[in-house]
Amino acid sequence: MKKITFSIILLLSVTVSSIAQRKYDEIVTTENTVQDLVQNEITGVVVFKEGGTIKGLDPETKKVIWTLTKEDFGTTSAGDILSDPDFGKVFKEKSALTTVPGSPYVEAYINSKYIIINTDSGKVVYNSSKESFWVTQSDFIPETDEYLLTLKKDGDMAIALLDMKTGELKWNTTVDKAKSLFSFSFKESANTNTATVHGSVIYYLLYGKLYSFDRSSGKLNWKGEEDYSKFYLTQNNKNIVVVNNAGTFSSKQYLNVLNTETGKSIWKESIKTKRVVYLEDWGTKLLVAHFSGFNFYDLNSGEKIWKKDARGDGLKRVIPIDQDFLYVAENEMMLINKDGEKLWKKFIEISDDKEDPIYYLGKVGEKVMYLTGTYGNMVDYKTGVKLWKRNIKFEKSRPVLPTYDEATNSYLVYNDEKLYKFDPSINDKPEPFAKVNIKREKELNSIEQFPWGVVLSGPLEVMGVNMDGTVKYHFTYNQPGETGRRLLKSAAIAGSIGLGVGSVASDIKGADLTMTYRDADGNMRTSVAKGDQTNKDQAKAYAAGSAALGVVAAKFNSRFNAMKQNRDYSYIFAKADTGEKVLVKVSKAEGKEIDKIIFTNNKPLYEIDPATQNIFYVSDKSIQIFNKKEK
Repeated sequence: MKKITFSIILLLSVTVSSIAQRKYDEIVTTENTVQDLVQNEITGVVVFKEGGTIKGLDPETKKVIWTLTKEDFGTTSAGDILSDPDFGKVFKEKSALTTVPGSPYVEAYINSKYIIINTDSGKVVYNSSKESFWVTQSDFIPETDEYLLTLKKDGDMAIALLDMKTGELKWNTTVDKAKSLFSFSFKESANTNTATVHGSVIYYLLYGKLYSFDRSSGKLNWKGEEDYSKFYLTQNNKNIVVVNNAGTFSSKQYLNVLNTETGKSIWKESIKTKRVVYLEDWGTKLLVAHFSGFNFYDLNSGEKIWKKDARGDGLKRVIPIDQDFLYVAENEMMLINKDGEKLWKKFIEISDDKEDPIYYLGKVGEKVMYLTGTYGNMVDYKTGVKLWKRNIKFEKSRPVLPTYDEATNSYLVYNDEKLYKFDPSINDKPEPFAKVNIKREKELNSIEQFPWGVVLSGPLEVMGVNMDGTVKYHFTYNQPGETGRRLLKSAAIAGSIGLGVGSVASDIKGADLTMTYRDADGNMRTSVAKGDQTNKDQAKAYAAGSAALGVVAAKFNSRFNAMKQNRDYSYIFAKADTGEKVLVKVSKAEGKEIDKIIFTNNKPLYEIDPATQNIFYVSDKSIQIFNKKEK
């Protein structure tokens, strides 16, 4: 096997050298150095900043279709804003350009102003230069095509609602002193900011503070008494489930239920735990799985419904299957029904250590399959009996990567330079069907299946393995220059990382806590969660409820599915044999280098258009455009 592998790699090394590195097909020259560049995912327009201007580049014609200058940005902001000591700190933290997920908009911070641009038309939808405040935070509400803006105004913190159709503020409501904003604004909690429109009310979780506003007038209905990290509206429209951390350095979390009219707790006391794991709203009761327990609670009183908790201590994963629940506590799993009754005689050990990661756990046909940091096996769903007498023993210091083969209803799994096929029909653990020599194993982040076999890939390596165990191809690369360079802004778009069943990143990390809705009989309804959807999926869903986005979505519909095609390619920033820095495009299906583009710096600024596969690369006073190349 080693001799065969060596021969193939040697042959491919010759192929790598034989492909010429090419220069750009088209170029857009600028008067000044290009400082930032982004591509809007909906319209595809490439927006860039150079000097005191912002321009939009059509992805099809490669022509500048609109230009914004200081005349469009307006006059200088008020002197008291510019002299504010916090002002420079905020602007230093902000990128010059940011594309807004699920929308045709790009936000710009330029000349001490906050601007929202419609990339389709180049229209400045909002400009803060005319205001006597400055914007510190912005959150788009796709369902209604509105924005919530957080403002610092005369020492106060205010929230404003922006109508994207008119560019005017519908209302502006002071909620606190500005000092409270800056006690939160540069902490990790800033990443939890969430706005939800519910009928006539807007709920806004901002830097740990939960607010309820009247959507029409902006009247502040209430401000939460505690600091929260998550909130979920219940289906009865009367309550909000909230989760909060006990403190910055605390490992404790609290779960409680609030009244939507007052913002006050309706439970006598919160559920206190290390971590809330899973939530379901059944109308009059709430299923809560957390680190120390697993039970139904009466939504109004907070009283436990089950006589005894399902085993808690160390609970870390819950998977609903019809009206049953498969869950993991420490390093064991159990199946229970909606009444908390065990459906298996005993717990099944799925790993050596309770800290071992769970890479996959779920139902496959009438069986449950698990892949953890140490073991892999199949269990009969009805009886809880292991189907294989012996677990597959994984090397826990090495990555475990699974991919699902829909045609055979089986999983292919990589670990410790071995590939396994998990077929539910076999009676004992499978032996590896391939042994491979991966050079950068700890960097592997994707496994994908093709009709002929499996592709393993990472930032600097791509390998294809046939189903008979032979290596089809193997490319490895060296990293150029600085390790802190800027990679793809859209890594998930450009290189299949995080896409489809081929990626296990989301399963390894575990999804964000969400709440699932069921009717009184326990039938699944809809989920609050949007975390597992791509931005394009979200945009498509929002378009149905937003006339403004609907027009844009119809016009640019071909871009919604553009991400799928890129599972077939890896884009790798590498150092060539000549010492030049190149972006290499590798076809995973064919095992060929099909493009090599010369870059001149260690921190390249570029975008790869998912719809056209054209590449837009910033080179000093120009944008070099490399058209799609497939062969």
